[in-house]
Amino acid sequence: MTATIDLVRAFYAALGRGDVPGLLGLLHPELEWTEAEGFPYYSGTWREPEDVLNKLIAPLMRDWDNFSAVADDFIAEGDRVVSLGVYRGVNKATGKAMRAPFAHVWRVTDGKLKRFDMYADTLLIARAMQP
Repeated sequence: MTATIDLVRAFYAALGRGDVPGLLGLLHPELEWTEAEGFPYYSGTWREPEDVLNKLIAPLMRDWDNFSAVADDFIAEGDRVVSLGVYRGVNKATGKAMRAPFAHVWRVTDGKLKRFDMYADTLLIARAMQP
């Protein structure tokens, strides 16, 4: 279980450093990535690591200053890891700060992050984006 948690921690660390190639390298080529339906960047389940870059990472960089996703609690069982943490950032268009708790459910396959499901209070994020 430590290896699965370490892999998930490595994802958050790469995100925090802005290491996009490192982050993408952790993702399984046959990915299943689903953002919460009310999240501004939701568009169904993404199937390729490049989708995470183009539909999530690039828009986050475009729309937010100091965006972070910091997980501070991890629960693991078999190939599943649940991470609990907080999103933070300042929306560039509105100048509003955002803090939204999250739960992420990860599945690890073949030493890669194969599945991601996001649960968050998306209203807190949307409010920061509204003038």
